[in-house]
Amino acid sequence: MDLGLADKRAIVTGGSAGIGKAIARALVAEGVHCAVSSRSLDRARAATAELSGPGRALPVRAELRDADSVEAMVEQVTEEFGGVDILVNNGAVVSGNQAEDFDHVSDELILTSFEEKFLGTMRCCRAVVPGMRARGFGRIINIAGHKAREGGAISAGARNAAIVHLTRSLALELGRDGITVNAVHPFTTVTETLESRMAEVAKRRGVTLDEHLAHVAGRTSLGRLVTAEEIAAFVAFLASPLSVAMTGEVVALTGGVDRAVHG
Repeated sequence: MDLGLADKRAIVTGGSAGIGKAIARALVAEGVHCAVSSRSLDRARAATAELSGPGRALPVRAELRDADSVEAMVEQVTEEFGGVDILVNNGAVVSGNQAEDFDHVSDELILTSFEEKFLGTMRCCRAVVPGMRARGFGRIINIAGHKAREGGAISAGARNAAIVHLTRSLALELGRDGITVNAVHPFTTVTETLESRMAEVAKRRGVTLDEHLAHVAGRTSLGRLVTAEEIAAFVAFLASPLSVAMTGEVVALTGGVDRAVHG
């Protein structure tokens, strides 16, 4: 199937590793000119060096907690590519390395995490929407973790629930401008950083890393964890003109974790 993505222009925040890098790789393979954004330009450069396809990959730096930095990044991409058609809001520190239960979660973590994820997403949207409106086309995809759908991790749950509300609010406001806004909920996902991220969680649970990963995978209907590439394939569809019928929606790409009966 031709997704009609050739020569579209995209920004993927948090694109230097994990799900973000997989999304950037999928878009470049479809012919999208893709800016890979990271708070570290060196990491962005390393990631783009791994991407290949008919699309061009551009490393850019942005600090999502700094409005001026976001604006400058979008201006750079717009000047380089001539515009931005697709925005994938993936940037944020992945939860799990710090305790987020009621007795241990800190105010600092909540505030920092919320500013980076929620306000960072808002800032990116504010910067790209005027150009999308002028062209009558835009795709905004927000990566909002599965903790928005279940209790447990207070900081991650709060920030991702806020992203869901923002997704639906922007879809209502922007639909008649030809801009769709959707979100996806990944569960624990297989990436190059999975084991290092899960090691701390396993330690807090008092189990080995293998035991913890087996427990998490056992919560899914598939009996395994979804991969970053599988998330990226769906995001590529959402980024395409073919996805026009879907906006304001939140899709769980979890491997069926809500239907799991064990774990």
